[in-house]
Amino acid sequence: MITKIGKHKVQRSDVMNGIDILMSGFQADFLYSDPPWGQGNLRYWQTINKRHTGREKSDIDYAEFLPFYFNMAYKNIKDLAVIEYGVGWRSDVISVCKESGFTHHGVYTSRYGSAAKLLPLDVHIISKSGTFKMPDEAYFTEKCYELRGQKLVSFIFNYLLPKDAESVLDPMCGMGYTAQATVDKGLIFYGNELNEKRLEKTIARLSKDCK
Repeated sequence: MITKIGKHKVQRSDVMNGIDILMSGFQADFLYSDPPWGQGNLRYWQTINKRHTGREKSDIDYAEFLPFYFNMAYKNIKDLAVIEYGVGWRSDVISVCKESGFTHHGVYTSRYGSAAKLLPLDVHIISKSGTFKMPDEAYFTEKCYELRGQKLVSFIFNYLLPKDAESVLDPMCGMGYTAQATVDKGLIFYGNELNEKRLEKTIARLSKDCK
């Protein structure tokens, strides 16, 4: 089901079934997303969804999911995308994004919290046109490693968002880090999320933008 919040639009749906409905042929100017990392993470989020909503789990094959995800992204954006993904799948991500038609412009190391530890996280920059140029790679590398969570997303928006961008897509938007960065920039957000409990967080962020 699609929910409109002012100029924004979000949908509760499995990413493998609903993005074409959400976008209806429209291409976003920028994509930022953190899709599930590998088979174990796909199963984990299905388990969390069942716990939160009572819906039965879907058995999604990672080998099928990853190419689907990048082909879906290629279809629904104009050019630039930033993808967060676990370091253990780096070669898979680079290979599949190229097979989908993207140019891979580099991977940068960030970190995420796991229990009491900070573990490495990949930030992939990809484009359809192949024309992207990093303004200052040393500075970007430093800030990626220093920041995480909402601060990382907001920094990347401030640094890489196309100057003429009006819209942003996050196909698996979770609790709304991408939505918040989009609102802060005054842009239009398109988001999809399997779990409505998590999607409520995104909707709350967007609703504040409409007051």
